[in-house]
Amino acid sequence: MTPGSGADGLSAEGLVCSLGNRTLFNGLSLAVSPGQWLALTGENGAGKSTLLRILAGLLRPAAGTLHWQGRPMRAGDPDWHAQVLYQGHASGWKDLLSAQENLAQQAELDLAGLGSAQRRQRVDAALTRAGIARQRRLSFARLSAGQRRRVALARLALGPRPLWLLDEPNTALDADGQTLFAALLDEHLAAGGCAVVASHLPVPARHAGIGLRLEGAPR
Repeated sequence: MTPGSGADGLSAEGLVCSLGNRTLFNGLSLAVSPGQWLALTGENGAGKSTLLRILAGLLRPAAGTLHWQGRPMRAGDPDWHAQVLYQGHASGWKDLLSAQENLAQQAELDLAGLGSAQRRQRVDAALTRAGIARQRRLSFARLSAGQRRRVALARLALGPRPLWLLDEPNTALDADGQTLFAALLDEHLAAGGCAVVASHLPVPARHAGIGLRLEGAPR
């Protein structure tokens, strides 16, 4: 797949990020148009998670610019955060709440325009799609690593946000889970969404990803 201009999607120019005395990346640019996804690879410590956090508006780069749909992106911009579905290494789910309760809380943000009954239906459908419906009343703390990942897949199935920023989303998933993640990604792209996916594992999506490998600076 040929990278797009990013004018209608996500673009970054000249990003610089340093960690202590190390420069993780310098002058990094990328462009992802609607219907495309960026496959972000690199060794541990190369800066993949840091780049995702910058794209999500959670960290500020030392230099460079970010644009979404032709508009500048700034950390803390609520309009920007409403466009992004970010899933990092830390799940963000609450251990004492059930899978269903956790997803219901997320639905209040992602599906704020729907009534409570409609949100409940979407939550139940997403849990079923993710293969976690039988465990929906278990506390998150009692779920296995793979089941926790399926709760994250349920959020992908829950509702549309045009940009996905995903950090190792297919880790700990079995073969069926890998296939489901690829299907969810394909559906998102077919609907005109964009995605940046950091993963050490191949993603068997029908839409081929644009490759970007971060080398990182010498230690």
